[in-house]
Amino acid sequence: MKAHGTPFTTVLRFVLAAHVRNRLALLLAITFPLVWIFVTRTCSYHVTLHFQVFPAGGYIDADNNRTMQINSAMNAVTVTAGFMAFMEALKSGPLDRRLVLAGYRRRHLMAAKVAALLVIAAMLAAYAAVLLQLSFRQEQFGALLLAFFAANAAFGGIGIMLGSLLRGELEGFFSIIMASIIDNGLQNPGMNPPADQPALPLLPLHGPAQAAWAAAFTEAWPAAYAARGLVWFALTATAALLIFCLRTRSFHRAPSRSTPAPLPAQTADSGQANSAAAPGTAQQSAGH
Repeated sequence: MKAHGTPFTTVLRFVLAAHVRNRLALLLAITFPLVWIFVTRTCSYHVTLHFQVFPAGGYIDADNNRTMQINSAMNAVTVTAGFMAFMEALKSGPLDRRLVLAGYRRRHLMAAKVAALLVIAAMLAAYAAVLLQLSFRQEQFGALLLAFFAANAAFGGIGIMLGSLLRGELEGFFSIIMASIIDNGLQNPGMNPPADQPALPLLPLHGPAQAAWAAAFTEAWPAAYAARGLVWFALTATAALLIFCLRTRSFHRAPSRSTPAPLPAQTADSGQANSAAAPGTAQQSAGH
C-alpha cells in the first residue's frame, strides 16, 4: 500500500502546488463568480418564467432574475474549473514525461490530476453555492452544492482531456469558452423553457443544470440528474488517461543477441590503428 501511496501523494503535491502558484487563476476563481452574480442580480429583469424541470416532474414558475443568477454562476465556475484543469495538464506535460521515464506509473500521475481537480471542483461549488444563498434563499442548499460540484467536475474533466490532447493554449481556451457558452445557453430557462430537444440530455451541463433548478426552487431531490455530470467527468478523465498513455509510451526495442555494432569511437580508433599499421605492412611486403 505504501508503494502505491507514496508516488501518488508526491505527484498530488506537485499538482496542487502548480495550482497554488497560478495566482491569476486563483484571482479569477474568486472574483469572476462574485462579479458575474452581482451583475446578473443588478441587471436582469424580474418576470415569472414558466419552464420545465425534469427532477420536479414538469413545469415550474420562478423569477427570471434568480434563474439568471444560477445560470451565470454555473457558467463562471465551470469555465474556471475547465481553465485551471487545462492549464495544469498542458504545462505539466514535459514534467510528466520525465516522471514516467524516472519510473512513475502513469495511473499515479493521472490519479493525482483527477484528485486535485475534484478538490478544486468542490471548493468552487461551495463558493458559488454560498454566494447564491446570500443572494436569495435556496430550497435545498446541499442539492445545489452537489449540482455545481458535478458541473465543475464535468468541465474539469474536459479541461484535463484537452490539456493532454492539444499543444497550445489558444485552442484550449477557445474550446472551453465556446463549450460553456453553448451549453449554458441551451440550459438557460429564459432561452429554452421546454428543454426537451432530443440531443440536449447528451450535453455535459444538462443534468447539473436541471438539478440546480430543482434544488433552488423545488423540494424534489435531484441527485440522479446531478450524477450525469459525473458520468461526463468519468468519460473525459478516462479519455485523458488513454491520451496520456499514448503520449508517454516508450519505443525501446529489445536488445539483439547478435554481435553488437561497434561504437563510432571504436570505429574511429580501429581506422587509425589500421592506418598506423599500413606503412609497416607495406615495408614487410616490399621486403618479401
